[in-house]
Amino acid sequence: MKDKHIFSEQYNKRKEAVIAALRREEKIEVRKPSGYTLRMPLKFLICAVLLSALAVGVYASAQLIEFRMEKNGGEVRIRASLEAARIRERLEAARIRERLDELQNEYELHANGSLNKTGNSTVTTEKPLRSWNAEEGEISIRLNIPDLPADMWEIENTNGKYDSNDTSRSMTINGIDLRRSDLDQIIGGAAEAKELSAGGKAMYIITSSSEAAYYNRTAYILFEKEELVLKLWVSYGITDDELIALASTLTIEETDDAALALPIINEVSSASDNEEKVYYVEMAPIYESDLLEIGESVRGASDYYTMAVNSVEVYDSISVLNPIYILRKDYVNRFTDDKGNLIPYNRTEIVYTFDDDGKFVSMEFGESVSTSKKLYVITLTMSDITMDMIDEKDRDGMLRACVNGFSLHSYTVTDGKIEMLSSNAIVDRKPEAHAQSSEIIYREYIGNNQWKVAYLIDEDVANGNLILDSYTGKIYVKIK
Repeated sequence: MKDKHIFSEQYNKRKEAVIAALRREEKIEVRKPSGYTLRMPLKFLICAVLLSALAVGVYASAQLIEFRMEKNGGEVRIRASLEAARIRERLEAARIRERLDELQNEYELHANGSLNKTGNSTVTTEKPLRSWNAEEGEISIRLNIPDLPADMWEIENTNGKYDSNDTSRSMTINGIDLRRSDLDQIIGGAAEAKELSAGGKAMYIITSSSEAAYYNRTAYILFEKEELVLKLWVSYGITDDELIALASTLTIEETDDAALALPIINEVSSASDNEEKVYYVEMAPIYESDLLEIGESVRGASDYYTMAVNSVEVYDSISVLNPIYILRKDYVNRFTDDKGNLIPYNRTEIVYTFDDDGKFVSMEFGESVSTSKKLYVITLTMSDITMDMIDEKDRDGMLRACVNGFSLHSYTVTDGKIEMLSSNAIVDRKPEAHAQSSEIIYREYIGNNQWKVAYLIDEDVANGNLILDSYTGKIYVKIK
């Protein structure tokens, strides 16, 4: 015996609307062909066709969206497709239109043609594509997350990214519009893959086998009615229970505000997520003979300024800096005590492993060593400023950006060519706490076209060669 089917609330509302419309039709006389007597009133024949179309629409959207996960060892494949639903809708739409044509041939319909219009609109309504920056005929969407963990918030001006004061807790959400293209993605290095239900939504959670991964889980949530999949990158500090609670009440809303719109990651290209895209940027070699010495000046490649390094000083404390000009306080605080002294910390290397085909497998914790930072304070002169192509109100910002563009790197020399060195390390086995950076941590204008900038460099790195460089300005100064 088949189980009794329970129709959704949406279906019942649509059915009631059809019946109400038909009751209004009772006041309109429908002329019948002469010499023919209806065994069934026309309005009930019409109703049968329309309700059939309604049932098809519910089944197609709720039952025929392919959404599945396959796991093969450490490899997980996620698929989502509307193709089965599209085929079923096309077949049923053709069948219904054929039946409506038969009815129209048998009976003379009233002048407004409401039957044909109503019947077709049930199955052939054009559905708008979702877009981050919607164009004509498209729509943008935003997320409504009633159960976002209390300690988290959406990062201002960064759509779909959520953060917390607890640096182990971050999340990034993007949309995949199934009306644009199918989802077919392979995730490698998976330790676990689970299928969960969250408020009636199907959700897959794939956990990375990499102990050193910050975003250690990827989640996919299907929104059947919206024909949309949400993809979430989730950091290790967020629990599965929090994800289930979040997904259970999360809803999708339309928005006209681009600042609130959710990024749609298959908006630009309908290609599979598995398609590898490789970008090559050809960089001109830097020769040791091209390095400037301290005190020498050079015109930047952008022709915005002339730059020279005036002096370099090294300290064991950040107390020599004015706190209001520190740019990266969270980063600086990892290596200092309450008095601003640079303190020892455990630096843990990250080790990447690949299979025989060169595909990434995992990232693990490597050796940990104790080291300390050194504070490098550098005074620059940025003179002969010419930014005539830039609006006056934007020139100060552009100049600050030019100052920010200087990095402090360690390097080696091979056959006269400079090779920049970099290291992927974290603080004491905490995936979210990066241990090394070549970026500026301090910027202060001290007058007379001079700027004071500062960097934190590990003491063992500081024992080698150091270069101050601007990639966009094509400026390279030997610091040590």
